[in-house]
Amino acid sequence: MDHQPMPVQDNLWLVLDRPENLLTITAVLWTAEPVDPVCLRALVQERLVDRFPVFRRRAMTFGRMRRSAVWVDDRCFHLDRHLHVRPMPAPGDQAALQDYVAALRSEPFDPRHPLWSVHLLQGYGGGSAVVQRYHHAMADGIRLTQVALGILDPVDGADRVPAGTGTARHDGEHLTARAAGLARRLGAGIALDLAGTATALLPEAVRPAHLADVAEDIATALVHSAGSVVKILGWSNPETALSGEPDGAKAAAWGEPVALDLLTGIAHATGTTVNDVCLTLVAGAVARYLVERGQEGPTPDLAWMVPVNLEPLDRALPPELGNHFALVLAVLPHGVTDFRERLAEVHRRMVLIRDSWEAQLVWLTQVGIAMSPAPLASAVSDYLAAKAVGVLTNVPGPRGPMALAGARVEGMVGWAPTSGQQAVTVCIFSYAGRVSVGFGTDRAVVPDPERLVAAFDAEVAAATRATLERTPS
Repeated sequence: MDHQPMPVQDNLWLVLDRPENLLTITAVLWTAEPVDPVCLRALVQERLVDRFPVFRRRAMTFGRMRRSAVWVDDRCFHLDRHLHVRPMPAPGDQAALQDYVAALRSEPFDPRHPLWSVHLLQGYGGGSAVVQRYHHAMADGIRLTQVALGILDPVDGADRVPAGTGTARHDGEHLTARAAGLARRLGAGIALDLAGTATALLPEAVRPAHLADVAEDIATALVHSAGSVVKILGWSNPETALSGEPDGAKAAAWGEPVALDLLTGIAHATGTTVNDVCLTLVAGAVARYLVERGQEGPTPDLAWMVPVNLEPLDRALPPELGNHFALVLAVLPHGVTDFRERLAEVHRRMVLIRDSWEAQLVWLTQVGIAMSPAPLASAVSDYLAAKAVGVLTNVPGPRGPMALAGARVEGMVGWAPTSGQQAVTVCIFSYAGRVSVGFGTDRAVVPDPERLVAAFDAEVAAATRATLERTPS
């Protein structure tokens, strides 16, 4: 086939692409030993190019008011145009790698060819570094993360399955049990036993308790969804040091990983989730940074766009890839200084989003925007993007250690793109029992992401003191 129509939800990311905010997803990993470039080439060819046709196709757009697009086979496709092997820039340390990643985040793809690249840098410490870049039109961040991880193999039979952060499940069974106990104490035990026997003969889907739970869940979702609509329409971010006009020159920074067991311990000690803990740490780090930048008075609440996957992580990737996700609006309590109080509030707000249909409503909105004329799509997208200071992602990576062409992977982190006038993207990435946090910024607005990394480290230390060191053993 010479061409394939591009779905509107994929074409949208071409429409919104701008020089100051390129809609590309970037990931970097580093290994303990050097990566064999011949083996890497074979992996990229077999697991990316041969498996997913979009890796051999370029995007062709046409129309002005109603822009459409198709994927067209690149008759001049050559793997060497996309797979680059070069020495690590001097002095070969993390700062040099961060500068290399930042420069790539600022560089647009050549539209005459497929919109992706893989860079192998030899001489990063005792091993190598690999930077992968993919345009958002190819697929959403979760799917592209799975693609990026697809060139890795487990070490010694380690688990490839992504590590989830875990969320609490609403359970109303305790209400039914309490009601049944009260009825027995009032002498209705025989009637309850007979009713239970009759109910057991019914299909589970139409049993009264199940229907009652379904009705309760629907009512909760409706209320919370209405609140989500009010939040999205009414929210406006205050001006802070994170506000400004990006100019396209990007920066990137990440710190030492945090033990997942530490974050899990904090979550268990506070009755929350690891995801809640990570978001709370980021909120505190940003608050610290704003104070350092001269923020006067209490740090205000700020909203972030958080990508939500709409399909199970264990579902096989479709050959055509594509985008199937939604961006929910998470307003984080940056101004709450006490870690436990901030964590409790983050948990409460995330439960409201989780127990709503906000993701589904946003998905339908995204499709509607994608089907609109290009000027209207850009205007509405800018309006919605202005409600958030940036993008905040939590990506579950492999639970066990992985290897790239036989070289053990020491760590990895990545960034989703930002849109409109957003200048900050944050990625929380879990891998092999450790969690790395990367900050990607626009230098015109936030020139020093390393200060955000330092602020995050300070938050981790403060959170440990506030929870685990105060929790009785």
